[in-house]
Amino acid sequence: MAALEHLLYLLIVSILSATVNAAFAITGPQGGVNAQTGQRPFRQELRTFANSGAAWDLYIQALAQLQSVNQGDLLSYYQIAGIHGRPFIPWDGSNGPNGFTGYCTHNSILFPPWHRPYLALFEQVLWNNAQTIAASYPSAQKAKYQAAAVTFRVPYWDWALSPQMPSTLTSSQISINTPTGQKTISNPLHQYAFHPQPSNSDFPTSDASKTSSTAGIGMLTHIEFPQISTYVKTVRYPTSSSPTANSQENKVNAQLQANGDSLHDSIYLLISRQSDYAPFSNQGYTGNNSQGYDSLESVHGTIHVLVGNGGHMADVPYAGFDPIFWLHHANVDRFFAIWQAIYPNSYVTPQVNQFGTFTNNPGASEDVNTPLTPFHKDTAGNFYTSDTARQTRTFGYSYPEVQDWGVDANTLAKNTRAAFKKLYDPTNQFTPRSLASRQLKITEGNVVNGGILRNVSANTYREWLINIEVDKYALSGSFLIHFFLGASPSTDPASWSTDPSLVASFGVFVSSNTSALPTGTGAVIIYGQVPLTRKLVAAVSAGTLQDLEPGTITPYLASNLQWRVQGPEGQGVPVGDVGGLVVSVADQHVEKTDAVDQFDRYGDLVLHTNVTENKGAGAREGYGL
Repeated sequence: MAALEHLLYLLIVSILSATVNAAFAITGPQGGVNAQTGQRPFRQELRTFANSGAAWDLYIQALAQLQSVNQGDLLSYYQIAGIHGRPFIPWDGSNGPNGFTGYCTHNSILFPPWHRPYLALFEQVLWNNAQTIAASYPSAQKAKYQAAAVTFRVPYWDWALSPQMPSTLTSSQISINTPTGQKTISNPLHQYAFHPQPSNSDFPTSDASKTSSTAGIGMLTHIEFPQISTYVKTVRYPTSSSPTANSQENKVNAQLQANGDSLHDSIYLLISRQSDYAPFSNQGYTGNNSQGYDSLESVHGTIHVLVGNGGHMADVPYAGFDPIFWLHHANVDRFFAIWQAIYPNSYVTPQVNQFGTFTNNPGASEDVNTPLTPFHKDTAGNFYTSDTARQTRTFGYSYPEVQDWGVDANTLAKNTRAAFKKLYDPTNQFTPRSLASRQLKITEGNVVNGGILRNVSANTYREWLINIEVDKYALSGSFLIHFFLGASPSTDPASWSTDPSLVASFGVFVSSNTSALPTGTGAVIIYGQVPLTRKLVAAVSAGTLQDLEPGTITPYLASNLQWRVQGPEGQGVPVGDVGGLVVSVADQHVEKTDAVDQFDRYGDLVLHTNVTENKGAGAREGYGL
């Protein structure tokens, strides 16, 4: 009997131990999913979702509730946001050998799929909160709120369609209907207030106590780095380095608006011409760049730096704490899902990650079966991989442009292309081409303002692009490379991102903790691209240029294209001091189509080193793609 009781005791202990040590299974919210057809609720654009009534009320309350959870709780906002970077500690038992970084996969072939279960975790926790909140509404409203709770999904912020942050992200207060009536509460989308302020072990002061002494044109001396680890709340373009600094959303929106055309054109070009997953996915890809230097990660990084600008979003280890992070990455995941529907046969291939993650060693090769730590797909502790996280249906959601139920792969690709073009090219005239062939109403040989666009015909046009190659860790934190056409910009770096001559700003999104780079990492080269066509066509319209042929464009760019580098502290940096920086210019021949469900056909890039060979950090003869 005693032996039997002892065995029973051991069994109970084993069960309890397994329960205590069970991993948190990330499934995403499954409410509202039609198990027969596969139809799933959509994540909606923020500005549309803000008018959804009950769902919006639940979202704001669910997020506020999550942000109020004790920061030591595994499923607190602090712990979930901290997966991305600081405090560089294990989450849900996923231990790793590298205490110099978080779990996020940047410069990595895993960049898009890693963020998918991350967002699903966040969404799942909010969905659970929404069920509880909906059940507490008065009986007259309960059914409406419970129905909204079932199909609740997080929204996305589409900065490519409309770049400025709406008031729902910038207002400190927000009014919603709660179970106890209409109330105005602190807006959880505006900021996250740490409670308490993280300890030095979580947010080391070494991430803040740095200075830089520099001199030169457009430069300041002895600049203090923003005190990123000491801010008491998340900030965007902070007013100062004081722990109690506030955000300057008006300046963020000015920068975003100035870059709106470039952001739109970058996303349109990326999705319409890049059919290979590897160069599409990440900025660390070093293979064939004949179809462009841009990537989803590269465009995403520019948003991070423009929004943060010395604040949390611009610093990799701290970015996840800003509530806008989740809306930004939902949009990045959306572009990933759109791309997947259009190009279903290309996916993760092996690629070395120079920097590594909390669990993945620097220099290791990552592939479709590499665990997406720390995200468990079941309570047994099995991790998601890029293979098992490939489909949005796994996590119970989709996007309005990707309705993948009841259709075959070819029909889905056609439908998704048509939906993407309808949204970003509603007249079937991609904006730069539209300016040339529709707004200016020209065909081959017609005279416009004394010149002719000889490369524009009924069936062809030409794209002009700036390519960027740079060492990601060239400076001590995130930085911006600004490109200008025409008059030289002001000597004040703070004005560069909104200068009248600005073509676009390219953001390099990194960690302020560069002193912790693993030994032997060396230069981590990344790639990006800035579209030029829109600005050049505008110059033809204004009579500045006669046409868009290389014989006209290359000498014009050689005389008028300039760039400036703005460092992590907002100061100007001589381009020669930026390790690995090479700027080149290329054009690309394009055959256009009038089909609403097809994309134009793009030729290979053709370099024009005569534009840049006499400029600092410019590509010279012999430079290749």
